[in-house]
Amino acid sequence: MNSRKKLLLLGTVASCLFMASCGDDETKPTVEKEGKKKVDKSLLDPDRSFNTTFDGKLFSVPSPVQTALLIKSLEIPFNETLLNNKDNMSGYTEEGVKAMNLGIYGADLGYVTLYDQNSKALSYLSAVESLANDLGISGAFDKTFLERFEANSNNEDSMLVILSDAFRQGDNFLKENERKNTSALILTGGWLESMHLATALYKESKEPQIIERIGQQKQSLETIIELLEKYNDEGQNDEFIADFKSLNELFKEIKVSYEFVEPTTDKERKLTTINSKMNIEISDELAEKIIEKVKEIRGNVTNTSNPEG
Repeated sequence: MNSRKKLLLLGTVASCLFMASCGDDETKPTVEKEGKKKVDKSLLDPDRSFNTTFDGKLFSVPSPVQTALLIKSLEIPFNETLLNNKDNMSGYTEEGVKAMNLGIYGADLGYVTLYDQNSKALSYLSAVESLANDLGISGAFDKTFLERFEANSNNEDSMLVILSDAFRQGDNFLKENERKNTSALILTGGWLESMHLATALYKESKEPQIIERIGQQKQSLETIIELLEKYNDEGQNDEFIADFKSLNELFKEIKVSYEFVEPTTDKERKLTTINSKMNIEISDELAEKIIEKVKEIRGNVTNTSNPEG
């Protein structure tokens, strides 16, 4: 494997260390060399969220990789204008803004990687690495991930499972080093960028699966706000909290109902899957308000009046 490709693969892993806190301790991904282990396909499910624990409390937030997988599965063309221009990074001076944008750039790197945009991935790698170094969390990088990528570079499923494993490693690093607010802000940035991708692409495509995914974020948004408030000891998250609370006022208007379906249990993995269905109702008017509010918040975080910039 040439050095350029190695750099790209390392960068993809690096981004996933910071895109979102996650990791279901009961389900460990399995891959690796020469087909000796099989990919855990459930980790590649666009509808699956990851779980993370903060101070003993479980939070469930979908990762940007899952949102990108959904977008790609709908055969929506790659749209470069949706990315946060890496040149904007020079304007990020405050620690909280850097952490949020690390999550945003990580989500963008996941998006371009899924669409095989190699040259763009290299560019976003540099942004991720720079912000990670600024925040003093470059120690979360693990060189063993590069070896795993090299062994599975021709298998996209295996690579994505390895990324899922990387999420857990990054989450653990930040928490073990008492960087929980940083972890929460990076998670928030990744969530915000996945919402930005989803809302912008829904506006273009009107795909019902995308608006359904947006509506499913009602609980996730409350989780985001709770995390930001939990680690806001010195008021450093005040502006972020105000923005997300204004978005939450719109999400409260989303009508959600549930249809019970018997859960299934995998005894071998000791895992129970909830199969109940969530029904989402969002009017066109409300959808447009949510789209504009996400655009506004994302613009505030990226320090640009053009949130597609």
